[in-house]
Amino acid sequence: MAFAMFLAYSCQEYEMRDDVVPEKMGHGKTLTVGVASDPQTRVGFDENNSFYWHKGDKIGVLTVSGFKEMILDDMYHGQASGVFSGDFEEEIGDYAVYPHGAHAMADGQLVYVLPSSYTYSSIAEEENSFNPPMAGKIDGGSATLNHLASFIKVSVNNIPAGGDDMKFVLTADKRITGEFTVDLSDDTPVILTDDAAGNTVTISFSNTVPGNDGVFYVPVPLGDYGTITAEVRNGDETLVSKTWTEQTVTRKTPKRGTVASDHVAEIEGHPYMTLQDAVDASDNQTIVVVSDVDLNSTVVFAAGKTAVLDLNGMTVSDVATSASASCLIDVKTGADVTIKNGTLTFAATTPDTQWGEDGLPDYPGYANNTIRNAGTLTVENAVLENRTKKGGASYVIDNYNGAKLIVNDGSVITQMGGDIAIRMFNGSAGAIDVTVNGGVITGYRAFWIQLASNNTSVAPVMNLTVTGGTLTSADPTYQQAVYSYSYGNDMKNVTINVSGGTFNGDIALTGGANKTNIETVNISGGIFNGPWNIYSYGADEKAAEAITITGGTFSYAPTDYLADGYVAVQTEEGWIVSAGE
Repeated sequence: MAFAMFLAYSCQEYEMRDDVVPEKMGHGKTLTVGVASDPQTRVGFDENNSFYWHKGDKIGVLTVSGFKEMILDDMYHGQASGVFSGDFEEEIGDYAVYPHGAHAMADGQLVYVLPSSYTYSSIAEEENSFNPPMAGKIDGGSATLNHLASFIKVSVNNIPAGGDDMKFVLTADKRITGEFTVDLSDDTPVILTDDAAGNTVTISFSNTVPGNDGVFYVPVPLGDYGTITAEVRNGDETLVSKTWTEQTVTRKTPKRGTVASDHVAEIEGHPYMTLQDAVDASDNQTIVVVSDVDLNSTVVFAAGKTAVLDLNGMTVSDVATSASASCLIDVKTGADVTIKNGTLTFAATTPDTQWGEDGLPDYPGYANNTIRNAGTLTVENAVLENRTKKGGASYVIDNYNGAKLIVNDGSVITQMGGDIAIRMFNGSAGAIDVTVNGGVITGYRAFWIQLASNNTSVAPVMNLTVTGGTLTSADPTYQQAVYSYSYGNDMKNVTINVSGGTFNGDIALTGGANKTNIETVNISGGIFNGPWNIYSYGADEKAAEAITITGGTFSYAPTDYLADGYVAVQTEEGWIVSAGE
């Protein structure tokens, strides 16, 4: 939380506008109103201590029937003097009071009422009037007002979202509401606080935007205050609170304070101080991140957890400092997580020599992943990065046995340090299913399908489906957008289905030890810009049986893999595959 209260004093002179002739509207009344130029009687309004009227400002003018309302003409918003209009029959009397309220004149004394509640239609800066109490004599068609008291401005940052029952509450140890008697004949008429009841002002508002900022203005009497407390509440729940002590309020020193909630995430308006706390509390709900988060430990979505992580335009990041910090986000088996609308970035930048033995490489030699996925993960309109230096094992998304991954439009997944963007890692029973419907995926390999075991009797199920998006290899030598590799497992249950998307790099198959059986590949669409487009390290005859092409546009003629009845015709766009005549 941060707080700043400072002197507000201005020596700037404000002149009444003499170039405007008030024009009566119908049978209504008009009055030109400004503020006295003596700086001793004036409070600054904005942060530069400049006075101006606010759209919707209202004054009360004394008549034989009491104070009548007059409203600022819109054209004078933001000016130091302005014309107010009112529609009433009574003649305007001797005094004008700002703002209009339940004020009265009794025995020649002004009874000024400071309200205990207000309602804001918006909490944005400059949307609401400051409302410092003012009064002055009316002379003909104009009035000059003097400040009777002051105001407190509190800026609240990072407000949790709530419903229509949100409140800003200012509480003082002295009276700040109710009726105050002012002798306007005094040389310096003022409103002074006392020890009577009336210590709280409530401003009602609504806020549906997580992490919103708001500004609140409370007119207060002059005097010394032992404590002033500002709170934001959602119903009866206090979301933000700050207390200041030993504050003196004068007409030359209005108070301005800032209070901020240090929560980083919300669920349905409830704030959470850490992202892990929000994840743990979520129950098939959306977690909204409301500020950038620099983690120092992995955020874990436990088995059975279903949640949407809405990054809300924010960045969640971490830099690994030890081998134990192996990922930013960990989606456990059985969890179902959607990540959207923001950035996740992770890196291990400290080399192994910082905690290992001499002679180890100058890059992190342990695996580190931006996301470790063993559950179901959907990525929508999110930027995911891994910045680890090439040499170790680093992945943006590392998928393990049983994982499902869906990448949708708007997503940008990048291994920026020179390793794999998305890995599919399985050496046992249980399938890994990955679907790319859109987005941009870039790494030395956009995808690495890795069969992890040397057990030749095991054939892990690996399914990669590409319907859209762009897969790019940043490796200038091999240019493999997709690389399938086995340490020894049988590859017969690896399937790649492509019906769309763009491949800036090849699909390279059957790398590694076991080439007895090779992957099954079906290509019915897409654009292929690699030097070879698709090939296998296995036997040519096996590749010809396992790879089937029925559509797509290729930079290199895919003659060896065309399905029966299909042809590849060279055009300016490349070799286009279609059914033959």
